Amino acid sequence: MKNKMKRILAIIFCISFILTFLPINSVSFAKPKYDVWKDKIKVYDVDKRFKKAEAEYEGYKYIATLDKDTNEIKLKVKPIDSKKYDKSLDSSSLNEERNFSVKVEYFDGENLKAKLIDEKTKEEYNIGDSDTVSAQFAIALPIALGLSEALISALLAILHAIVIGGITCVIVTDIIEKIKNSSYEYYEAYIYNGNVYIGRAIDFFTAKERVQAADFERDDNKAKFNYNVFCKNYVLAEKLALAATRVYGMIEHHSAHKESPNYYPHFHTVISNQWIKILGSAHIFHP
Repeated sequence: MKNKMKRILAIIFCISFILTFLPINSVSFAKPKYDVWKDKIKVYDVDKRFKKAEAEYEGYKYIATLDKDTNEIKLKVKPIDSKKYDKSLDSSSLNEERNFSVKVEYFDGENLKAKLIDEKTKEEYNIGDSDTVSAQFAIALPIALGLSEALISALLAILHAIVIGGITCVIVTDIIEKIKNSSYEYYEAYIYNGNVYIGRAIDFFTAKERVQAADFERDDNKAKFNYNVFCKNYVLAEKLALAATRVYGMIEHHSAHKESPNYYPHFHTVISNQWIKILGSAHIFHP
């Protein structure tokens, strides 16, 4: 028995030894090391609407521009001195300025997943924590992907924004006065790290469906954090809660939670009032 065990262990050792020399295709996605770029990046206001983040690196100037009205970001990469490059190169020449639209798919304040879309060729390149970071991009244009990520992240951080499913969400505390005076009445709302963020403006019926959908979400965390609504004022929030509640006429109003002071006052619907009262998961926030 002992000899048999020795043979088995010997075989396992040999296999392990051989595997250490075999090429293994693996992909790991480390968090972008933005700190290495921070001394190179300059962020400034162009005017009230546009903000830029730019840097120079290995003969190129990188310029990311944020439109604060639409939250759109553009990236431009251009040679600082095109004369030093060979003019005979083709359309993918290093002399050529490249302009990209930026489609941010996810950003949580630290991790970024986005696509760069070449405005001329319409080709798309993945950057950040993506399943398929485009290696061919570095061949088509020797662009510093890490620097591009850092510029985009710097602009999103200025917005105090997160991006969920491609939707840019801004922290409510920064724009609460705009919400109060807006022509829109309801917004998608998300809770992240104890703060409330708002996304797109939505109509009353979409807001109602959103609140009620939370009660059918099996993932409790998603139900509590991803199906919320922010309303322009108390009256609109109460109206929505009464329309969405499962028990006619029954809703509950809560002040901001002590452990999460940035939650804002909010309503909950009531799912059931038999034996014990069960509240709906969604928060219907108001200023």
